[in-house]
Amino acid sequence: MSVSRKKALEYAYALIEVPRAHIRVTLKQTNGGVSLLHGRRLLTRVYLNRSGMNSAAAMAEAIGISAPKLGESKTALISSGLLYRVLAISQLDFRNPAALEVASRLVDEARDMQSGDREDA
Repeated sequence: MSVSRKKALEYAYALIEVPRAHIRVTLKQTNGGVSLLHGRRLLTRVYLNRSGMNSAAAMAEAIGISAPKLGESKTALISSGLLYRVLAISQLDFRNPAALEVASRLVDEARDMQSGDREDA
C-alpha cells in the first residue's frame, strides 16, 4: 500500500523539527513520478505532469544533484534547513506563474546554504 503524499509530508516535517546538519535523502524517478526518500520512507512525491516535472527539476537543483532519469535514483546529504526548502518546492503549483519566482528564490537560498557548507568543510 502506498503512503499518501499528506502522510509523507507529515513525516518529513516531523523529521526536520530537530535541526540536523546531515540527512541522507534519495531522489528517485519511477513511472508514477519523482519521489524524495529518507531511507525507505517517502518524504514527498511529485507526479509526471508539467508542474511535477518543474518541481522535480527545482528539487534536484536545490539538493545539488541532477534530476534522475526514469528508473534511476540519486542520493545526497543535506541539512534540515535545505530539506525544508526542497519540501516547499515540492508543494508549489507551477500552473501559477508566481511559483517560478518562489522556486527560484528557494533554489537560490539552497545554493547559498550549500556553498556555506562547503566553505566550512
